[in-house]
Amino acid sequence: MMTALSSFGQTFLLALYVPFIMEEFSLSNGLISTFYGVATIVSAAILPKVGKLIDTVPLRKFTLTTTFLFIISLLFFSISQAWWYVPIAFLGMRLAGQGLYSHISITSMSRYFSVNRGKAISLASLGHPMGQAILPAIILLVITQIGWRQSLWLNAFLVAVVVTLFTLFVIRDKHLIPEQGGEDTQNSKEQSQQKIRQRDIMRSKEFWLLAPNVFFIPFAITGLFFYQFPIVEFKGWNTSIIAVGLTAYAIASAFSILTAGPLIDKYSARTFFPFYLFPYLIALLFIWLVSPSWTIYPYMILMGLSTGFGSATVAALQVEFFGQKYIGTVRSLFTSMMVLSSAVGPALFGIILDAGWGFETVFPVTIGMLVLVIFQSLRSIPAYSRAKWKFKWKRIMKSKNIFIV
Repeated sequence: MMTALSSFGQTFLLALYVPFIMEEFSLSNGLISTFYGVATIVSAAILPKVGKLIDTVPLRKFTLTTTFLFIISLLFFSISQAWWYVPIAFLGMRLAGQGLYSHISITSMSRYFSVNRGKAISLASLGHPMGQAILPAIILLVITQIGWRQSLWLNAFLVAVVVTLFTLFVIRDKHLIPEQGGEDTQNSKEQSQQKIRQRDIMRSKEFWLLAPNVFFIPFAITGLFFYQFPIVEFKGWNTSIIAVGLTAYAIASAFSILTAGPLIDKYSARTFFPFYLFPYLIALLFIWLVSPSWTIYPYMILMGLSTGFGSATVAALQVEFFGQKYIGTVRSLFTSMMVLSSAVGPALFGIILDAGWGFETVFPVTIGMLVLVIFQSLRSIPAYSRAKWKFKWKRIMKSKNIFIV
């Protein structure tokens, strides 16, 4: 529920309100983008400090406090009387919605599940594609019927009723007991120190292994989604195709998330970490090199497969690397990086487009960055696995009478 309702703080839904805000307060594209970018960056800066509190503050108290902030931000947005209301409202919705709601959801799954961690993270993550598939059409319908301000009241009411009532009357202490029967996820680093610090995390090789992947996906996805209408115009397609494409993306993402959970529980997240980005690489090659309008379907489907599988894989891998005890501290750092990258993507792509280089430059630049990320991800494969694969490959080649140096 929290991952689905985090949509009210995500780019794809907030973008629906941008035309109304611009008209109401006579804001330019550049100014509204600046407000949004600054709010997102400030949110990313706050998240590590606030997000790590989930390790020490009781889950229900932390959830209710975040929900209160989310509701206040939505209502503050709805009563905007001047331009300066907008960046403040953006900050609250980005921090509570995009940042903390997703953080609480996935951190809880990571902490309280061991044997079934992959499945738990996958099921919780399903809220993201559900929100992407269902909420935009509903919100647009509500806005046209009752107005954009009134729709925000409805959003706040939905968040308040669903999350608050569930947290107060359904979740009990007996539900907040870590799952038994799995491997001891407390790694040696965590056992040897009283408390893990974010500076220690940032000094570890595991952090620098994960960081490029955590940064790249939101960076590229948000950047390309932010300019989805210009991309369609660049390709010469009808804009009506976007809605169908987004539905295909959401379905593929949901399928990928559900597939990832059992596989991660069986084989571990480390097994899949270097490979989940390959579908996204093929998707980018499609949108760059293929012209017909049907290209949007493999583009969106392959992108959805990568993001769905990747979200579950990276979340589970954080526990495998850093343990469960201080997973809130760990995840808040990576969530902050994700939020920051979602601001950098549209900004960088906007600079490239404003410079007149166009999508002929945007696509190859993104592909080049992705190739580098994939190569560095291969470092996660244990040496014995690489040796075993090399041995099997040599045997296959030898059986086919192919000489291997």
